[in-house]
Amino acid sequence: MHAFISHNHRDKPDVKPLAARLRLLGVDVWLDSWEIRPGDSIPGKVNEALGLVDTVMVFWSANSSTSAWVNTEWEVALTRRLRDNSVRVIPIILDDTPLPPLLESIMWVSLADGDVDRAARELVGVESQAQLLRLMQQTVEESGLEYRYFEGFGVIVGCPRCGAPSSKLNGWSATDHRRATCTQESIATIAGGKRAARSDNASPEENRASVEVNT
Repeated sequence: MHAFISHNHRDKPDVKPLAARLRLLGVDVWLDSWEIRPGDSIPGKVNEALGLVDTVMVFWSANSSTSAWVNTEWEVALTRRLRDNSVRVIPIILDDTPLPPLLESIMWVSLADGDVDRAARELVGVESQAQLLRLMQQTVEESGLEYRYFEGFGVIVGCPRCGAPSSKLNGWSATDHRRATCTQESIATIAGGKRAARSDNASPEENRASVEVNT
């Protein structure tokens, strides 16, 4: 599958995770922020891609419904489909904004609940979550990339700043001493309150035992 991602830039936080999963599942994804470089003609690159892909995924939302770009892209794709059936158009629903009448009759995929894995499974025809994960793991292994897991950050192939490979990176951690001090003081205050409450309600013998333990 060679898929063009039609979306409004305001929806990119919802679009990118699904696009990335599709890549791991072997889909050749065309996303503007991945394909268009400084100096490129934006209309030219979009026009070229719309003529080459076999699938156009239309991420539909309140934002995209008012976007001239998105509306032009799905109209071009639908024209291709009606002319020679050389492209599939798949609406992907991000919210409760109604689809245009021309797209209503097309089977769509919902991402309104934020379940990215389920949407990815539906788009590529994978039946289970286990199968989805196996396919993505297979892609990672076949890539031959060296990767490591860093606590508090996640999986790293290379430094996001300098590009150094994961084998050259060292993990580190630091303590927020101010927060730690505040936490310790809060614990001490709570513990002190509990001891005071226990002493107020205890018998004289229990109070004497409490003092002996806590002094």
